[in-house]
Parts: sequence; C-alpha cells; structure tokens
Amino acid sequence: MTFKIDHLVHANVVCSDFDRSLDFYTRLLGARVLGQPFEFDAGDDFRTILDVTGPVRCKAALLSWSSRDTDTYLDLLHFTDDGGAPAPRTAKDAGLARLGLRVEDMDTTMAWITEHGIPVVGGPVTLVPMPGRERRVVTILDPDGTLLNLMEFSGPSAPPAGSVRG
Repeated sequence: MTFKIDHLVHANVVCSDFDRSLDFYTRLLGARVLGQPFEFDAGDDFRTILDVTGPVRCKAALLSWSSRDTDTYLDLLHFTDDGGAPAPRTAKDAGLARLGLRVEDMDTTMAWITEHGIPVVGGPVTLVPMPGRERRVVTILDPDGTLLNLMEFSGPSAPPAGSVRG
C-alpha cells in the first residue's frame, strides 16, 4: 500500500513575542491573517500531536500570502505558558532550517530591507539549482531568528510572484 501527499498545508513558526512577530509577518512582509488571531488551551489531542505534556496555552494566527484560504499558510504560534528564549539557529541545524518567500523584485526588496533595518544573514546572491530555475536570494531573520529566504525567480519557468509590502 502507498499513499500520496497532495501538497504542503502549513509550516509552523514558534515565536517568543506574538505581537512583535505578527506585526513583522503582516505589516512588514505583507501576510494576511486568515480569520483572526486566537488563543486556546491545548487539549489532549493537540498535546499528543505536538508530543508535549502538561497544560499548554497558545496564541496563534494563520498567515497567508495567497488570495486563496486553501493554499499553504504559516502557522504563527506562541506558547503563553512557557515561552523560553529562542535558540540561535543556522541552516545546518536539524529540523526546519528556513522558509522561502517569493518576491517580485530583489532591488526593491533590498531597499525595503535597508529602510526597515531588517538583519541580513547573506546575499543577495544568484543561484541556479537546476537549469532554467535561476533565482536571486537574500536571507533575513525574523524577530526570533528564523531564517527567511526572500527569492526573486527569473527565466521561462519562473512561477508567478507576489510582493513584499512596507
């Protein structure tokens, strides 16, 4: 028996300051909130799939850069009962290393990064991971140090782009 994965539903970013991260992803990066931010006490089912024990209180927002609510979204999550300081990460650490977000124009993106004082890890550089898939990439940090690749695609196979807002 085999199974088929249809598409990536969401990626999760755990943050230490919910309001600061929500502002970063919505106001600075242009994501929209699906519905409204919400708080909840995790039940046994949620604690089971997260492999955590004891009481768990969360604040969350589902964020999207798409006009369709059924597309992949970012699950921004803050554990209000036990924050803890974020651990510094590198792209070599095991687990989800970074998120890639498409931008329309790298020059405009770089001006936006400079204007808003966003920390740059590296780039922009031009990468050609396979023929016909050229992209310019700059890596920035979110408020908790999550690595974000902002990517401008070019060439005939470039997927359609959205835009970063400021």
